[in-house]
Parts: sequence; structure tokens; C-alpha cells
Amino acid sequence: MSGNASPVVVLGAGIVGVCAASWLQREGYDVVVIDRQEPGEATSFGNAGCINGSSIVPVAMPGVLKNVPRWLLNPDGPLVVRWQYLPRLMPWLLRFIASSDPAKVDAQARALRALMESSLADYAPLVRDARAERFVHERGHLIAYTTDAGHASDDKAMRLRAQNGVVIDEITKAQLHDMEPDLAPGFIRARRIGETGHVSDPGQFTKQLAHAAVSRGARFVKADIRGVQTDGTRVTGVITNAGVQPASAVIVALGAWSVSIVRELGDRVLLDTERGYHIEVPGAQARPRVPTLWYEGKMFATPMDGRVRCAGTVELAGLNAPPDWSRTRLLERQLKQMYPAIADDIARAGEGALPRWLGFRPSTPDSLPVIGPSARFSNAIYAFGHGHVGLTAAASTGRVVARILAGQSSGIDLEPFSIGRFR
Repeated sequence: MSGNASPVVVLGAGIVGVCAASWLQREGYDVVVIDRQEPGEATSFGNAGCINGSSIVPVAMPGVLKNVPRWLLNPDGPLVVRWQYLPRLMPWLLRFIASSDPAKVDAQARALRALMESSLADYAPLVRDARAERFVHERGHLIAYTTDAGHASDDKAMRLRAQNGVVIDEITKAQLHDMEPDLAPGFIRARRIGETGHVSDPGQFTKQLAHAAVSRGARFVKADIRGVQTDGTRVTGVITNAGVQPASAVIVALGAWSVSIVRELGDRVLLDTERGYHIEVPGAQARPRVPTLWYEGKMFATPMDGRVRCAGTVELAGLNAPPDWSRTRLLERQLKQMYPAIADDIARAGEGALPRWLGFRPSTPDSLPVIGPSARFSNAIYAFGHGHVGLTAAASTGRVVARILAGQSSGIDLEPFSIGRFR
């Protein structure tokens, strides 16, 4: 609490770390956040902007493996694996395959729903305190289909959502094109999920939440994190290139870069990175009215402040491989297929000249983040591995982390998210 000589130190200034800091402050803790970058500069900058408490479908769904060869052989497919990385990826892949068991998938979906059902409600006080309401839009989102086969193949995922209380509306072609007049005529139907929202500038949104935390006394330190200090039973400090920051507790929210700290704390985790790309079209006249997923193309188009963002594809290649910008050219082609009139906006920017980005989704094989205390150090709390749902789950994760540290009930069953599942 505020009377403690040492603050709680949050490792990571992405959206999860910033939300954790904000909720810790609401519990009365002094907080220091450490990152080598400014708040919201890494993965939190470039995501699709969606706050979807309905995004409870694990990546490793039953039957997903039969699609992998087709995706890998298609240069325009949604999945790329750099083969030289495959040996390092194998333990993660084997666990991924095991996670696709139907009973496990049902349990994973229930756990994700318990965590994320209250996403927008958990953001509400943070958004209000930061006066960040202009960034948050609660308009729902669409899943749009270009084939009846695609619509049918999405039935399993939709049933899983419905079983967990998600309300899904079937949208006819006529209704869809009334809702989204710029969408290509080849889209034949859609499903709408009305409970969801989106953020129209994720990077600036994260910065504004961080600024509000600073105004209430938090400190953000830009430094390289080198490790942690312990006394054998508790973490006592964080080692950085600028010295040692004393700590009464630490929150590990470093996303895809969390593994080294986890190992130092004596735990094991299977964590890899799904490298995701985006492009943006500034000043686009043709645009989605609400975030829209093209199911067959596996890409999201989201209306942002003054631009359209197109995000998608998965590349498995680790943290160090150089970008493959052909993935953004694929997104550009798909975006023009999705919204034909946007081709004029892209042409004005110049072919291949759109703003583009590569980020690193921190992903576990079972699509569940790691939330909860270290096995050996009770004052080290994990909050990483959110994969595709980092923005969605950040405020809820921050609330849970603050409750754990304060000795309160988390409000959900934390066993599915425990680091112990990787022993």
C-alpha cells in the first residue's frame, strides 16, 4: 500500500501493464512501470483495436490441423511458418495440438469468457478517470462471409460462443449491405455480435491511460530490464541498465518478452509469438462503419481516427526474424477486395506506400493468458500471454492482478490461467 517504502513494479508498459498499474492505484498501491519503450509503443500500438468479450474461441479448435497444410501451401494464406524456426517451435506446436481436444476447447472457452465478459465494464472507470471516452466506441462488430461454405465452417465457433452467453444475430445480404454500403457485393451474409466495442487509436488510448496514472502518482521508467532480485522467498527489486528499482511486488506484463523473467523466477512456460501485420489507409472515404472480420480472408478492417486499419495473418518465426513485408501487400490486396472503392484511396497514397507495421502477439498453445502468482515467489504476479485478446482482456486482467495482490477474491477461477499448467 502507499505506506510501503517500496512500490509495486509493473514490468511492461503495454495495455496490460498500464491497466494493471491503474487498477493497482485504485487499490491504494504506489506504482512504478518499467519498459524500454514509452507506453503503448509495441504490440499495443498496432492491434485491430477490438474489445471483444466474445473472442473466446481458442486458436487450436478441433479440426484446425486439417487446414494447416492448405494454408501453408497458399502464398496468400493466413498462416506462414518460417521453416528454420520450426525446431524451436515444436514444443509449443505439440502442446497446441493437444489443446485442440474438444473437452479442453470447451474449458478454455469458458475460462476466457469468465475473464473477458466484463471487458468494457472493467475499462469504464479507467476510461472515465483518463477522460478517454472519445477513443471507445460500443457499436458491435461483424463477421462477414463470401461463401456459404465459410459460413457453415464457422458454425462450431459460433456455437461455442452461444453456449457461453454470447448473443449472435444472423444478417442477410440485404441487411449487411445496408449496414456496410462500402463492402464488396461478393459478401453474401454476416453475423453480428452487438456486445463488443473498439478503440479508434489503440496506441494513443494506452498513452492516455498511462498519462492518467502518472497524474495520480505513478512513475514510468524507460529502461532495459535485466532481471530481478530476490531474497530467496520474495522479489525485492528489478535490475535495469539504470540500476536497481526496489519493489514490494512485481507484475510481469512483458508480453512476448516475458519468458526470461519467468525462467529467472523458477517457472516454465510455453510462450511464442504470432507475428501480426497491419496496414493503414489515411483519409479513406470507403470504410467500415464497425469493425468487420472477413472470415475467409482472416483479416479485420477497423475504422480508426482518420484512417482505416487492416490487421491479420499469422507468421510463426519468433522475435528476431526480419519482417516479411509481403504479408502487408497481401493485406492491401485483400482490403481492396473487401472495399473496392478504397482502391482509389490506396492509389492516392501510392502502391506499397501505406503505413505498415509488424507486432508480436504473445501466444500460449491453449490461447489462455498466464495470470496469477509465481509458484515460488508469491509477490511476483504474472499477466502476459494474451495472444489475440490483449486489448480486450487488459482491464479485466489488471483488475484481477490488483485483487490478487490485495489478498481479495479474484472473482474468477484462476486455475486455467496458472503458470503451473506448464510444469
